[in-house]
Formats: sequence, structure tokens, C-alpha cells
Amino acid sequence: MRRVWLVAVAVAWLWAGLAGAVWAAGSGETLLAAGRQAYAAGRYAEAATAFAEAAAADPGRADAALCLDAAMAWRLAGQTGRAAYWLYRGQRVAPADPEVKKALAAAGLTPLPAGLPLGARVAPRLLWLAALAANAVFWLSLACSRLLARPLPRPAVALGAALVFWLWCEAAWPPVAARLAPHGVVLAEVPARSAPEPGAEALFPLPAGTLVGLGPHRGGFVRVMTASGRAGWAARDRIATLLP
Repeated sequence: MRRVWLVAVAVAWLWAGLAGAVWAAGSGETLLAAGRQAYAAGRYAEAATAFAEAAAADPGRADAALCLDAAMAWRLAGQTGRAAYWLYRGQRVAPADPEVKKALAAAGLTPLPAGLPLGARVAPRLLWLAALAANAVFWLSLACSRLLARPLPRPAVALGAALVFWLWCEAAWPPVAARLAPHGVVLAEVPARSAPEPGAEALFPLPAGTLVGLGPHRGGFVRVMTASGRAGWAARDRIATLLP
């Protein structure tokens, strides 16, 4: 009975890994095509909006290429803050992509802080797939060793468990970090004030495209901190939170 239970658990994990590799097309293709048509016609704001809607409708399509297209469309539409937001989203989904790095450097933007070793080099989706695959192989190996009455060496089991745990940590860290220490991008220039009040003293300006760390919210304002360590309160509706 115990062996049957082990096999069932192993098969369940295998199915979870296979399900994680399937990405639904959804309505993203239609929106993406509409965005490309609008871009070709010179309607850049409309194109950028369509790209954003395609990413929202089908998150599997929000790859580096789509983020770069959206960033370029917003830049041509004169929205530098939104263009920066999509460049940072591109870095989130493809941290090692050379085109994203080149675009960030060309725009003079500060890159997002590096996370764990693999997370700074491998796309989050690939990390999840690697964690699921390693998890499935680990439990299937244990189940097969029980069924065949050939116990695996303890060092091998310990090493496999450590590898699975490490991959799970790498995969889970980006969304966890995005919630523990969220970042946002200034969409339009806004002053950082000394208090969360419209009439509070303006300490310094936050230009469009500035990357800021986000703190507590209060009365339509959010506590922000720049890469240089300057802090203040800014209007919440002028800042877009970066998705994990």
C-alpha cells in the first residue's frame, strides 16, 4: 500500500511538471496582431496599449520581445516613463537577455537589483520548469528504488534533495522578493514630498522612468526610495508597481 502511495505521489508531481510547461494561447494572439498593425501605421500609443493588453490576457506571451516592442512603442508615443516600465518588465522576464540590457543602458536606466545566482541569469519560467522537473525526477527515483527494492545511496538522496530545494528557492525568490521589497517606475515626473500630503514640502523631483523602492501607502501617497538612498512621499497614481 505504501508503494502505491509513493507511485501516486510521484505521478502527481510529474503531471504538475508537464502542466507547468503548457502555455495557453488565449486571446493574446489577436491583441498582439492588432498592436503590430497599429505600430506599422504609426499609432504608437494604441500599439503599446494593445501589447499591454496582450500581456495581461496571456501572460505566457509577455517575453523579452513583447516587452521591448511595448517599450519602443511607448517611447515613440512620448511616454518615457511607461517605456522604462516595460524595459524593467523585460529585465524581470529575461534577466540575461542582451537586447534588454542594451536597451536599459541606452535609456540610461539603473538595472534592477540582482537576486539569487540563477535568478540573475535564467528566466523565471525556466526556473519553475527546472524546479518541477527536478522534483518529479527526485520522487520518481525514490519510488522506483522502493519498487525495485534497491535503495539509493544516502549521499545521492541527500544531494538530490538539496538540488531540488535549491531550485525551488531560486524559482520562488523573485515573486517573494517582489512582495517583500517591491519596486516601481515613475510614469510621469512627480515631486517627492516630506509628508503624505498635497501641500507638504517638495524635497526633490522624480523624473519619468525613475526606478524607486516602494514602502507604505497613505492617503494616495506612497513612500519611495531612490537608488541613491533619497526618500520621500510621492503620488501613488504616478508610479507603476513592477510585477513579479
